[in-house]
Amino acid sequence: MKLIDNELVDRYIYYFLRYIPYDRQKEAKENMLNQIEDSLPIDYTEKDVIKTLNKLGNPYQYAAYYTNGGRFLISGKTYEIFTKFLKILVISGLIGLILFFFNYFSRLLGTGVYTVVKSILISIFILSVLPSYISERIKDTKILNSLTSDWDISLLYESKKLKINADKIVIMILNYSMFFMLQVYMITANIDITTATYTFIMFLFFLNVLKDNLKMSENNAYSKIVYAEYFIDILTVLSLTVLTKFYIPNLFMIKTIIFTNVVNICMNIYRTAKEKRDRKKNRRNSRQNKYKQKD
Repeated sequence: MKLIDNELVDRYIYYFLRYIPYDRQKEAKENMLNQIEDSLPIDYTEKDVIKTLNKLGNPYQYAAYYTNGGRFLISGKTYEIFTKFLKILVISGLIGLILFFFNYFSRLLGTGVYTVVKSILISIFILSVLPSYISERIKDTKILNSLTSDWDISLLYESKKLKINADKIVIMILNYSMFFMLQVYMITANIDITTATYTFIMFLFFLNVLKDNLKMSENNAYSKIVYAEYFIDILTVLSLTVLTKFYIPNLFMIKTIIFTNVVNICMNIYRTAKEKRDRKKNRRNSRQNKYKQKD
């Protein structure tokens, strides 16, 4: 059996690669596997693997060697996530602008295409850079905390499934495009961009991008980030419901944003429940393996 086929080694490598840039992951993976293999006897057992990984310690401490500084005070894998979000936001902005063009063409001409496009480009820049910068600082804090606290091999039994998949990306693009469309609607309605309503809606937009950025940066299926998602989704739904009742029309863009956030809440409830069951199962199996080794 190959060393990477061992479940614990596979999980250790996963955590080791978690914040390493994609273009260096292959090299880092090979080096770490060689290091583990050199520390094991020829006829190693599961007990030898556990002993070796415990001796190596926290996998995060080895990742810094492969992380190079990035741009905009964003480094390593966070910079790559930043570029992905930039593409998603550009696509969403184009979709939102095209949909607005077909639904509210006269309003667009009344304000000016240049003004609208400039506002969208500024929003794309801010919404791609600022959430990524926050994710970078949170990542650094988490790694520092993990390195200064006791590490145990049982931590490897957390789920390692990637949260951001195809269905989530579709929901993100739909959600963002409706926010962009709503932004253009408010600009073409001659609403002053300093008004509380416009500012608050853009703040909700920022929070929605931030939660998705943090989720992709976290890169595993169950973490405390999900509770921040719940808060932001519920805040978005309640806030837009109140705004449409007292301040702005109940537009289909707002209905779509509410729908995407409700869908996200339901998806997270399902995935959280599933991951909690899997974590309990993994911990139970881990305890059983320890008892077998003692016997």
